[in-house]
Amino acid sequence: MTKVTKTMREIDYTAFLEIDLHALTENYKSIAKFVSPSVCAATVKANAYGLGIKTISKTLYNAGCRYFFVSDLNEGISLREILTTPDIIIYVLNGLMPHTVEYYEEYNLTPVIGSMEELNEYNDYVQQKEQFPIAIHFDTGFSRLGFNKEMAVQVSKYNLDINLIMSHLASAEEKLSLMPENQLKQLLEICKLFKKQYRSIANSAGIIRNSRFHLEMVRPGIGLYGGYENIQNILEIKPVIKLYAPIIQIKNIQKNSTIGYGATYTAEKDMRIALISIGYADGIPRSLSSTSTLSGGQFFYNGIPTPILGRVSMDIIAIDISEIPRNKMQRGEFIEIIGSNQNIDKLSENADTISYEILTRLNTRIRKIYKYA
Repeated sequence: MTKVTKTMREIDYTAFLEIDLHALTENYKSIAKFVSPSVCAATVKANAYGLGIKTISKTLYNAGCRYFFVSDLNEGISLREILTTPDIIIYVLNGLMPHTVEYYEEYNLTPVIGSMEELNEYNDYVQQKEQFPIAIHFDTGFSRLGFNKEMAVQVSKYNLDINLIMSHLASAEEKLSLMPENQLKQLLEICKLFKKQYRSIANSAGIIRNSRFHLEMVRPGIGLYGGYENIQNILEIKPVIKLYAPIIQIKNIQKNSTIGYGATYTAEKDMRIALISIGYADGIPRSLSSTSTLSGGQFFYNGIPTPILGRVSMDIIAIDISEIPRNKMQRGEFIEIIGSNQNIDKLSENADTISYEILTRLNTRIRKIYKYA
């Protein structure tokens, strides 16, 4: 019997996500320089937007970031176990759930408090202990997390160790909207009731809207990871990810053949198609599917468009390779889904969604390859 010497990784024909850590570093530094002297934090919730919180957070720390935002307590604990140095401040955006205050103290996490229930639970806990820092969140029009502005006076009367007062913009990317300016005005009025400390309202879109939104701290998320094209037009933001999937079969089909579930696509002519190993189980939206009358998304092979044929299924997508010479493509080669020919914003637009959703949906079945230079 012939001994197998290759490892599975050497013969791995699965979809992979290439993550450029040098680009991530440069993106952070570019934003930090743009907003200086304001502090540039980093939003790393949802496993750093699906890119892997351990590697991403360490890279951002090495780039100079010392303030991080996560979604919930479990994410906060996970990040604290990665970044253990005392100069790191980790904010937990979803605040305090019942009976969790002690964990924030134990793991040196800063809850972002936005309700009287949370505030009273924190206050009761620290009556017999030394206070630990908290952030206060005010709702200035989002109707999501945060104290209503009418409660600002009441909150200000508490003797609290506050290191940040924040709000969140609802429509910063809408250039003609007056709502962001109104939200900023409300936050500035609220902050007059408190001792001077860091204030924050700007996400990636808010950063480039106007420098008045920078305040003492900004909180980019998608902009760090190469999404949100508007920020790329103003700052030197580089693409961070590329996504590829392998060809598992190439075949010829005849005119009038149907393709995929539901037989929604009928070939108008003889065609060559490739079947690639990726699907909605990996996070590729079904909205990229095509029919005989409606075009869908497309991927690329050496810069040549390869339109999707029929429905995106769980594990497989059919693409049209009729424009590619027969001897130029082979089984086992990889198709570009996100890359130099189609960035994440373009793919998101074609799928009628946003880049945030595309990134965070990418499944763990897709292997991550970190590129350091």
